[in-house]
Amino acid sequence: MKTARIRQVKKEIRVLGIAARSPGRGRRLNVVGVVYRGGRWLDGVLRTAATGPDITDAALEMITTSSHHPQIRVLLLHDNLIEERAYVDPCKLATGTSRPVIALSAAEDWASTKGDREALGVQRFHLEQEGTILHVLSVGLSSRVATRILKVSTWRGAMPEALRVADLIARALTGGHDQNV
Repeated sequence: MKTARIRQVKKEIRVLGIAARSPGRGRRLNVVGVVYRGGRWLDGVLRTAATGPDITDAALEMITTSSHHPQIRVLLLHDNLIEERAYVDPCKLATGTSRPVIALSAAEDWASTKGDREALGVQRFHLEQEGTILHVLSVGLSSRVATRILKVSTWRGAMPEALRVADLIARALTGGHDQNV
């Protein structure tokens, strides 16, 4: 997958945020995807169940079989929103969905790249949003375009809305009752 050509990052670009949580028993995980238009409007919710540790194939099927797939421009991941014993391969996800992936982390070494970095257009960079330093792995997007997408899809704080809402829904499905998230 070469670097995606997104000529203009519109304020209503459709992004899909993915979160995965476990109800605590067994190895079953609830994988939730939330489609947002920019950082303002919720367009849809996707859900599937998967067994870890690699939940990439389940996420791929959830996305590609969804009616939202043709409208989605970018996929978003954050390591804090994927259960510790689970893993999503950003390069495989980008290749399988034909969509660029932006993976965020508080730790610099998260999201390893297993594929050919040049062929996939993988870039790593740092971004500061609302006083939080994010380590970004961009698959298929230039750092300039990825930064613009992150800014457009974040309403307030450092977390893009699609990821924040996906985590809220995943927690609710697993019985978590966190408040003020």
